Amino acid sequence: MRKIFITGATGVIGRQVLPALANAGHQVSAVARSPQKAAAIEEAGAKPVTVDLFNPDAVAAAVAGRDAVIHLATNIPLGLATMRPSAWHMNDRLRIEAANNLASAVIESGIDTYIGESTTFQYVEAGSDWISEEQPRDYHDGTRSCLDAEAAAQRVTDSGLTGVILRFAMFHAADSSHIDTFLSVAKRGMSPLIGPPAGYQSFIDSGDAARAVVAALDVASGIYNVAEADPTVRAEHAAELAQRLGKKKLRVIPSLLLKAGGPSAEALCRSQRISSKAFQHAAVWEPQIDVVSRWKDLT
Repeated sequence: MRKIFITGATGVIGRQVLPALANAGHQVSAVARSPQKAAAIEEAGAKPVTVDLFNPDAVAAAVAGRDAVIHLATNIPLGLATMRPSAWHMNDRLRIEAANNLASAVIESGIDTYIGESTTFQYVEAGSDWISEEQPRDYHDGTRSCLDAEAAAQRVTDSGLTGVILRFAMFHAADSSHIDTFLSVAKRGMSPLIGPPAGYQSFIDSGDAARAVVAALDVASGIYNVAEADPTVRAEHAAELAQRLGKKKLRVIPSLLLKAGGPSAEALCRSQRISSKAFQHAAVWEPQIDVVSRWKDLT
């Protein structure tokens, strides 16, 4: 049994991580930002706590006596808002300020393990090649703070403790806002997966992602990709969606419209065939869901 402190416990992944940790016998404290979220945390078997993640002293007090800290808090803008740099401000603060405060508290208290969240979207175009953690990356306003999030975990590692970063592929969850948006677009006859149809789109099922977080408690320091086992091309996702919605075909969003989306859209248009082999070798974990098969459950 470990004493665990977690942020983002009521998010898409966190709300599945929380009961998994509790069911495994861990004693979990989770950040709650409203009475409703506090009630959800208690229902999942954890203790809600109120913490200002941007206050170093408050963070240090909150994590004292813990064996592990898991930082999953994000604030990702949706839709057209992703094109505005200002829309990423809170997400950046969580990945920069909050991550640094948590890492500093972990180091000062000698907490065994720190687990942070990053993404795979920064990997450059790779065609049909598999993408490992060593592949080249570039960044834009929406992903640049991933550098800071990963640096916070590295500080923990450099101190002699265990610092882990999980680079997640695109989340696929029935209760997520972006999947609702995907389905809304598809029902209008357009493919929601932007970019060349022959390009690979890597997802990670939310349940598989949650199990990865729990498994990460027992891995060595490092950066690990977390994605489905067999990513497929956008054309196959579009064909599956079209079939489930009773449509002959989904139209591709015109490239001129995508250009208006700026760097965020450009990154989403890349072909990314993400490999999770390093994490599978390091952890007692393997992805169980190939997301192309999940559209039938949501349409």
